[in-house]
Amino acid sequence: MTFFSRIKSKYRIVSDSLGYINRKDLHEKLPDLAKAYDDAYASHLGSSSRRPDIKLVASDTFTFPSEKYSNGSWNIIYAMLDGHVKQLPVDQYFGKQQKLVPGSMILDCLRGNVNLCFLYVHPSDATPLLKEGEELSDEEYIALSVMHGFKAPAREKEYYYIKYKNNYKKQDENPNEYKDTLKSLEKKGLIKINKAGSSQLTLEGKNRSLQANKIVNKYRGY
Repeated sequence: MTFFSRIKSKYRIVSDSLGYINRKDLHEKLPDLAKAYDDAYASHLGSSSRRPDIKLVASDTFTFPSEKYSNGSWNIIYAMLDGHVKQLPVDQYFGKQQKLVPGSMILDCLRGNVNLCFLYVHPSDATPLLKEGEELSDEEYIALSVMHGFKAPAREKEYYYIKYKNNYKKQDENPNEYKDTLKSLEKKGLIKINKAGSSQLTLEGKNRSLQANKIVNKYRGY
């Protein structure tokens, strides 16, 4: 098992997270937690652009790590309880669970060789933290899904496979559909396309791609 797969295994509970928020969103919506976030990373990372985005997880419980240090990284954990933020001594909570009630939150900052950040919130508090986006077409959801799940060389082929399966006639009738869909997503701020034509998801695009499963499964026949 590689180092990164161990990290992913350690955080497997967040594999169905709701999406990401960035430092700016955190400062606007949760300024006290944002200060804790800045404290956790400021001395280790010189510029704000290198701080990790915050993965938002809706749960009614938080499980503390079983150890403080792992493969050159360590946890700094803050709790917001009764409107007040405080840092928790991780070594006093190894393996324990903290129940989350509406209004309570846990900010788990992993820093060192790998920098990751997770914000655990009660399910009833999750929606206000995510931006509401405009309505997307099926084509736009499929494009976001393949951008999230596939490397660049395979995306266009996978898009047409999901949309038209093996109906090559329809694929031939719509040769520019994928590229046109990407241009539409760029206008909505969900992807960035550079001068060379390479595209990547924005933070909001990542979040919207997590909502694409229902549409994609409809085309796949699930």
